[in-house]
Amino acid sequence: MQNSDLPAPKTAAPARIHLKHVEGMRAIAALVVYVNHAYAQSWNPGKPEFPGGILSGFTYFMVAGHLSVTVFIVISGFCLTLPVVGSGDRLRGGAKDFFKRRARRILPPYYGALGLCLLLIATIIGRPTGTLWDVPVGVNRTAIVSHLLLMQDIYGTSKINYVFWSIAVEWQIYFFFPVLVWAWRRYGPWVVAPAALLLGYALRIGFADSRLVRANPHYIGMFVLGMLAAYVAQSPKEIYAWARDRFPWRTVGAVALGITGGLTVWRGWQWGADHFYMLDLPVGIMATCALVASSRAADSPLARVFSWKPLVFIGTFSYSVYLVHAPFLQVLWQYVLHPMGLDNAATFGFLMTLGLAAILGGAYLFFRVFEEPFIRAAKRRALPAPMPAT
Repeated sequence: MQNSDLPAPKTAAPARIHLKHVEGMRAIAALVVYVNHAYAQSWNPGKPEFPGGILSGFTYFMVAGHLSVTVFIVISGFCLTLPVVGSGDRLRGGAKDFFKRRARRILPPYYGALGLCLLLIATIIGRPTGTLWDVPVGVNRTAIVSHLLLMQDIYGTSKINYVFWSIAVEWQIYFFFPVLVWAWRRYGPWVVAPAALLLGYALRIGFADSRLVRANPHYIGMFVLGMLAAYVAQSPKEIYAWARDRFPWRTVGAVALGITGGLTVWRGWQWGADHFYMLDLPVGIMATCALVASSRAADSPLARVFSWKPLVFIGTFSYSVYLVHAPFLQVLWQYVLHPMGLDNAATFGFLMTLGLAAILGGAYLFFRVFEEPFIRAAKRRALPAPMPAT
């Protein structure tokens, strides 16, 4: 049954959502990615493994870091859909204006980080050192062209900066968004959401032995889960109001988190690293539930956690943190920590304290130059764009 066939809503529209808790979720996801890469940066073949009990301690952080990207994708679908909900299920300004807004918001920081990475590789961190950064330094023409065209998820993956692949994935999802908005209005969530999940996973499994699998097509389903969360959190329609108030979002989210952890413990951390896409679904469901549950009431325990001021502050420039933390980690390790001869535990400890503060500071400066001016410009326009999930 289409949304237009639903009975008139019996409840008033929910109050406008303040996105502080969403910024906090972004910050947590960005910090998990940072912990993942800081852990990897602390390990190299010449030193004993960082103490973590199971040999897969590093792989645990690798799994968690990848799954944070899943959370970013769900948040992106949520934030981009909120204006659609408020505009009668239509894309404000049309597809052309949407693409312009996304380009103004996403591309300047991305190209700024791309230029910064190339400059640092050409000058001070361009030689192999036995760390995670050895992959990005293998710059070639294919890597440069693919990054300029935002095709690096398929070609030149992990060159220049090993986190840039997800920027290309999200950028490519944007081109499906106008179609998804139309389909949502025409067919409703009970058709679009399952279809996106099934199609995305069919493509992911079907193209498993090709380059196209690097585009992570199943992320389309994760993005649509974010769209669903936006409708449930904000739409006044009766079906969404019922779901908002009656569905056990916190319980389902906790179960989804438990399934993710249970699968990785049962099958092993290495299995989780080799089967990211199978863990993405429960993580996507968890993120969807967290968004709805924390949007229902600003004073709920979950919303208060996500709205903690330090997290909200980091969330405002989490995109910059994501873009530049990897080269900053290499600079810090290569010119400060490695010359000091610290062991793995001490290196990781430094990166989680003083190193984290230094890298957040550097990312904030990058934000002031490459992000903030474009955010302010967007706010001055009649159709402001929401923050990106990356």
